[in-house]
Formats: sequence, C-alpha cells, structure tokens
Amino acid sequence: MSKKFSKVFHKKFGQRIKFLRLEKGMTQEELSFEIGTDNSYISNIENARNDIPLSRIRLIAKVLQIELSELFKF
Repeated sequence: MSKKFSKVFHKKFGQRIKFLRLEKGMTQEELSFEIGTDNSYISNIENARNDIPLSRIRLIAKVLQIELSELFKF
C-alpha cells in the first residue's frame, strides 16, 4: 500500500470517527476516556496522525453503539 493511499484512508477514517462521535454528542475527551486512552488519542486519529489497532477500533464502535462496519462507510 502506498503512503499516499494510507494517508487518504487514515484521513477518511478519522473524519468518519469524528462524524459518528459528534452524532452521539460526545467530545474527543469523553470518547478517549471510554476507550481507556489519553485525551489527545482521538484527536490524533481524527487528524490522521496516528495509526489505530483493531482492538481500539472495536472499542470505539462499542462505545459509539454502532456496528464495526459503520466505521468504514466512507
């Protein structure tokens, strides 16, 4: 996978998390707390600065009360 594709994917994934988080009325800090990470973790994902392990993706979906596949609908 090229770096450009990876960056595009991460950016779209981060935007999707932000959209779903805001739809639930949650702050970045609240979502970070619920998945057991520091306050800047969600910000870094939403701004495509961090890669994210599958275990955390699953936790985000659980906290947002959505199916895992919803995170990838972008």
